[in-house]
Amino acid sequence: MEGGYDEIISDNPFFVAFKTEYLELFQHCITESWIVCVPRVGSLNTRAFTIEDYCAHVLVPSDELPETHYTTLTEKQVTIANKVITLDITKGLPLQSHILFEETFYTEDFIKYKVWCIEAPLEPTSNIGDNDVTKENLCSINDCIDLLWTQAAGRQVLDQIDLTVQIFIKKHPTLPVAIGNLKDAVSELYTQCLQVALQNKRLRDKSKTSKHILENIKLAVECYMQQLLFDYIFKPICTSCSYEDSHLNKKIRNMCDIQLRDLDIKKELYHAVPKAKQILSKIDSYNTVLEKVLCLKQALNAINKGDCSTDATLLTADDLLPVFVFLLIKSGLPNWYSQLTYMKDFRFSGIGKGDGDESIFLITTLEAVIEHIQSGALAGPPDPESYYYESNPSEDSMSSCNQRRSSMTESTSTCETTSREETLEYVFDLIKANHTEQVQSLLEKNRIHLNNMHDNEKSAFKLPLYENEVDDDDDDSDVEIFQKLCHPLCNCKKCCQKLSKNLLKTSPTINSRDSHGLTPLHVASIHGKAAIVESLIDMGAELNATDLNECSPLHYSASRGHQNALLLLLHSGADINKANIDKNSPLHVAVNNGHLNCVKALIYFAEHGRKQININCCNVNGNTPLHLAAKWGYEGIAKLLIENGAEPSLQNRNGKSAFDLAHNLKILQLLKSSTPNLYEYIHITSLDIKKLNLKYVNAVSQKIQSLKLKSNDRNNASKTVDNLKRIERILQAISYGDIKLACFYMNINYENFINITSEIKESLCHPLCECPNCKGIIQSSLSDFDVNFCDSNGYTPLHFAARYGLDELCKILILNRANINIKNKKGQTPLHLAAIHNKTVALHYLLDNGANINVFDLSGNTALHDACAMGNIGATKTLLSFQPDLTMTNASEKTPLDVAKQKVHLTIIDLIEKYLNKTSIYK
Repeated sequence: MEGGYDEIISDNPFFVAFKTEYLELFQHCITESWIVCVPRVGSLNTRAFTIEDYCAHVLVPSDELPETHYTTLTEKQVTIANKVITLDITKGLPLQSHILFEETFYTEDFIKYKVWCIEAPLEPTSNIGDNDVTKENLCSINDCIDLLWTQAAGRQVLDQIDLTVQIFIKKHPTLPVAIGNLKDAVSELYTQCLQVALQNKRLRDKSKTSKHILENIKLAVECYMQQLLFDYIFKPICTSCSYEDSHLNKKIRNMCDIQLRDLDIKKELYHAVPKAKQILSKIDSYNTVLEKVLCLKQALNAINKGDCSTDATLLTADDLLPVFVFLLIKSGLPNWYSQLTYMKDFRFSGIGKGDGDESIFLITTLEAVIEHIQSGALAGPPDPESYYYESNPSEDSMSSCNQRRSSMTESTSTCETTSREETLEYVFDLIKANHTEQVQSLLEKNRIHLNNMHDNEKSAFKLPLYENEVDDDDDDSDVEIFQKLCHPLCNCKKCCQKLSKNLLKTSPTINSRDSHGLTPLHVASIHGKAAIVESLIDMGAELNATDLNECSPLHYSASRGHQNALLLLLHSGADINKANIDKNSPLHVAVNNGHLNCVKALIYFAEHGRKQININCCNVNGNTPLHLAAKWGYEGIAKLLIENGAEPSLQNRNGKSAFDLAHNLKILQLLKSSTPNLYEYIHITSLDIKKLNLKYVNAVSQKIQSLKLKSNDRNNASKTVDNLKRIERILQAISYGDIKLACFYMNINYENFINITSEIKESLCHPLCECPNCKGIIQSSLSDFDVNFCDSNGYTPLHFAARYGLDELCKILILNRANINIKNKKGQTPLHLAAIHNKTVALHYLLDNGANINVFDLSGNTALHDACAMGNIGATKTLLSFQPDLTMTNASEKTPLDVAKQKVHLTIIDLIEKYLNKTSIYK
């Protein structure tokens, strides 16, 4: 077997997992020149590897006999003779494994290391007993795959389930949105998959001997089916639950500043909440019900265990509910109702048991939390302005909360003789109680008092205090202040500063601020007291005053949904586009919290008041209001924004558009139908093409490995190694976008390239002449380096130039005899890579220069298949303009249109259907 065996080591699961999961150990092996042994594909009966598995396959040469004697990192003695590895084990005969072949790799720093592909693992395989496989052992999709793989002694069952799911998808190109019908269809598929699994004799015999094994097999089949089917069924689930999700999101977004104290959560649980929140926020990244339920369990355990130094806290149901309420509000996920529906209705392996197991308890708890939030029983914190900015409450901060709330201006008013009516806290309480006349009377009295001050006092009042005076006088009472004056009637500047400062503390005005920078107008806007807002505006309150987060009163009225207060502020001249510290405009916060009435007020006021509102303004994350509406599922708000000029194509800092953030088909259909010609204007500039794309640097540097020797260069090994190193440098330079450096490595004079090509054309008999003289002129100007030289994965410089959209380099390579239809080991041409990465300019140039548009890779995919699968609209439009064959099917018997429908790329579906209708008319 070893004589004719070959495989791509870089794709071996064991080798890939070693480099990914234990990178530090792997790099240490390279540094020490240790040898890594990789069992051939199919020789391992598991897909989940431990650190011991990797250590057992690393060979450390001995000092005395480094060529034949080695030691593994698990301290086993190994000898090598005639390409046979012999491992001494404690019991039984020595274990032997053949070295199938040796491969040399290079790191990105060109450090060489060896990898041996071996026939069998270097550790005795321990068979899993029937009684050892219990339901508690299945904690992930990998565990489920391992169970089906090991218990069936191969991947036959997995392959048959794959085929069953593919047939189901082909039979149901569109799934019903109604949950009942969708559940019935998927339940029938689960039964078919389970029947396929139990047709395996080993699984059937083991399930008969143990109930635990049968339960495990049912759970493993369910999880594997859900993993394959998740992307296909979850969007219909989200669409069915879109109404519930959007209403739940609105309630959650309006309680985002709620704190632990507001839910009466035990103080001993405070420190465990951040970790539990981090765990629960990952629930959206799991595809199976098992993993989602285990995520709930891990979050609960994080709270129940609490601090490792203390004993676990015994939680009752009454303790658990408010903690989960807080975690849901703070998690930031937009589809909790859909997540619940998926866990509750698509858990087929546990249906009908009625045993009240832990999974049912966790799902029921989540359902109770969602119902509690939707019921409206939570109204948010009673005093949001007092700790609006406290995002990470600790136990220490909680202990001092009551003291802060009892006196918001404790640091500015400590005089025992001053009545409560003379504090800013009292004014805020009057505003919250909607006592308009008392607020107006008190603030007007203080304003008149200040206006009657002596001119010298008023000028002193405006002067900044010296630093030492601030430190000395902050906690002084009235008696102490008068004792520090020159004399009781002195009106010098220094004495006036002391008096005016004390007057400011005890006599709040319309522009007085608390410790968070909130003015009375802020508080009135937060609580929606329209009459007080109007009164404060008439008294001259500053409309665009900002707090510590640079939020104006307009931000608060918009975020709280108080339309009357918002309109009063707008009509009085408040800045409609003012951005806070996170660059959120009032429109952003109104959309984020789902207040359609305030969104309408902002847009219609701007329209009728001849104000310019920036409907596509971006916050610090690059999100427009439409991004937020799409994310939270606010269908009415999204429609209103689009009707008033919102652009769904705009991308945020993560490269996501509103299409990408939408999680249900209703929003996607709205974005598509409202803007049918949205993508007609797509253009890519040369600056975009040449711009360095750093996000690919790490991925490419990990893929740059040592290269296999070509068969035709084996007689000249040293020259081949030089070429391999050179091709590594070339591909790395291209990945960085450095065309000049890549040309230098290929012996191409980049600076003079344009001039040289023009001179060549002038010296030719005519542009298409092929006489010996003209051929000689062309040959003399080109590089002597073979630009079709490839790495071990078959990638040439033209592949990379197309992948990164470097159209200028594509021109240079094609003129230097690059094969435009050359394939890598996956059968992909440069055209495939340009389509996958949506590089439309490079795509157009390749097609103009003879690239085969209908060439397919090893999976049967054409470039159009790949563009449709990735959702690349620009690439799809470019390819359609060159008239591809839309009837070609891939290995899964899917046309490009079928692929687009499977991925629910609505715009691409529309483009292909329009193209088909257009071509059918001409026919």
